[in-house]
Amino acid sequence: MKNSSQKEKIKVREGFLGQRMIVIPKNILSEIKNNGLISSLYFTDIGVFPNASHHSMKRKHGSKQYILIYCYKGEGIISKENKTITLKANTFYIIPPEVAHDYYALKQNPWSIYWIHFTGPQAPHFYDKFITEYPDTAPQLSLEERRIELFENILDVMEDGYSASNLEYANLSLWQLLNAFLYERFFIKKNRQFSEDNTIESAIDYMKKHLDLPLKINEVATHFNYSSSHFFTLFKKQTGYSPIHYFNYLKMQKACQYLSFTTMSIKEISFALGFNDPLYFSRLFKKIMSNSPIQYRTEYKQ
Repeated sequence: MKNSSQKEKIKVREGFLGQRMIVIPKNILSEIKNNGLISSLYFTDIGVFPNASHHSMKRKHGSKQYILIYCYKGEGIISKENKTITLKANTFYIIPPEVAHDYYALKQNPWSIYWIHFTGPQAPHFYDKFITEYPDTAPQLSLEERRIELFENILDVMEDGYSASNLEYANLSLWQLLNAFLYERFFIKKNRQFSEDNTIESAIDYMKKHLDLPLKINEVATHFNYSSSHFFTLFKKQTGYSPIHYFNYLKMQKACQYLSFTTMSIKEISFALGFNDPLYFSRLFKKIMSNSPIQYRTEYKQ
């Protein structure tokens, strides 16, 4: 989890088996703020850290966003405003912005957590509801797999890229996710199918499986038996991006994970993502993420 404008200290090993993390690029956040459908409540970061041994975070000046931490296994501690909150299995807590805090996994029974940073004009109302009902404790929840499915679904959608439809669906799902915590008595398990098979979804899946290659439009189009021009038109109509632009976003998303969770060098990461020129990779990363790879690693994995 991160807050790029504040000094913070995070400790991890080489990441956690099964971990996932999405950090929304600044230019994409600008698009969200200008989208009336989702600008009132949206997330900036989301992730899951299973069995997060040695995980800790300290923010002297707090975060710019609200942070919801859901512990689904193990134990951890949150400290803020001279209060100590213990998170155990199936408990959660919301940390408000601009409040100094730290949290960490217990050594003997490290937590497994889902977490999300969220903000927007509606965000304070969700926090007010939470803190009014639970001023001094982390509320206990019933074991409900669908709550985890909501987190995983948002992660799945965002790992497919930043099309307008993806952003709208994921951020509208944020309302349901917060409801699942704040109004648990109305939260009833349902079996749902969240995706349907079509050419563009299959193409995106194909891209995700070949992030290590310098794919060209004609290669992807040929794989799905389309001409390059028709595939380009179809892809951009559905996602709002050209195939290569979209593919590069997926690559930079993976690069963020390498920078956050591994000690791979910039050169190694560029080669792992199909870039033969590390300088070109660094320029592209900065163009999309607004920070160089080195700056990103310094800010998000100190």
